[in-house]
Amino acid sequence: MRALVVTIDTEEEGRWSSEYPAMGNTCRNVERLDRIHRIFTKLGVVPTYLVDYPVATDPRAREIIAGFAAGGASEIGAHLHPWCNPPFGADGTPQNTYTYPHNLPRETQRMKLDHLCRAIEEGIGIKPVSYRAGRWGFGHSTVPVLEELGIQVDTSVTPLWWDTSEGGPVFAKAPLTPYRLNSSDACRPGGSSVVEVPTSSLVVGGHGRAIERMVRMVGPAPGLRRWLVRMGLRSLRPEKFTFDEMKGLSDAIAARGMRIFNLTFHSSVALPGATPFVVDEEQLDAFCGRLEAILEHILARHQATPIPLARVPAFLGDAILRGQG
Repeated sequence: MRALVVTIDTEEEGRWSSEYPAMGNTCRNVERLDRIHRIFTKLGVVPTYLVDYPVATDPRAREIIAGFAAGGASEIGAHLHPWCNPPFGADGTPQNTYTYPHNLPRETQRMKLDHLCRAIEEGIGIKPVSYRAGRWGFGHSTVPVLEELGIQVDTSVTPLWWDTSEGGPVFAKAPLTPYRLNSSDACRPGGSSVVEVPTSSLVVGGHGRAIERMVRMVGPAPGLRRWLVRMGLRSLRPEKFTFDEMKGLSDAIAARGMRIFNLTFHSSVALPGATPFVVDEEQLDAFCGRLEAILEHILARHQATPIPLARVPAFLGDAILRGQG
């Protein structure tokens, strides 16, 4: 059996301003999410909305998200944007790495995530047990924080990828399938109570496994990311990839015996012009078409069962410990 998970970074528009404002963020994109949510309802998909602090504290936005979750129709998780998530204060972290949560001192991470989880519980009425770091800023320093706060599942890791910015996360050696996190190395399986459910990403084609082994041996190198994409690196991200590319990836996932499809995107694509991925209504139409088409393909061709993110450990059972997720 296979499962389909849809994880949505549900956030303010300021994320894409390149200035990372602490205050004054708007969440107008959430008011337009209903069009996308109707696709999930139509197909029986149970999405996981990973909510950040501006959304959790915006009256209209949190009302909409709570409506999506009514009756268990969606899961609500946490998504930490440290630049706009209190408490604020001087912590000695260089500004150019401040936007990546894993670079913050552990206690600062804990205080911010605790503040966020409380805001979600108070504003939406759900205690989050799933998490994704803002800007994919995740590392071993975050694992104890998640354990302390009762987070059961993380989905911050994108295998075979790394951020070339200073202080950015590095996931070049991460497993492709779900695994228990390690408090000393987030890209190696360990004994944590928190399960990592990576975004679906691999190199499509007969040469894929060999290239992936090479990347794990070599690690990040100049120009390697671009070369990987040319060689077939794909992710289930309808913002960046065509339907045909994602179809090929989903078929490769199934052919390798992997059991989880984890598709992800940002809520702000619902508001044309809020992201570089969807700049006008025509591109929004195209995005929705790609999204619906790839979901239909995964559900029909691969007979995947739609589940929320937090259900993945129970769905896989002991396969997580054996590295067969």
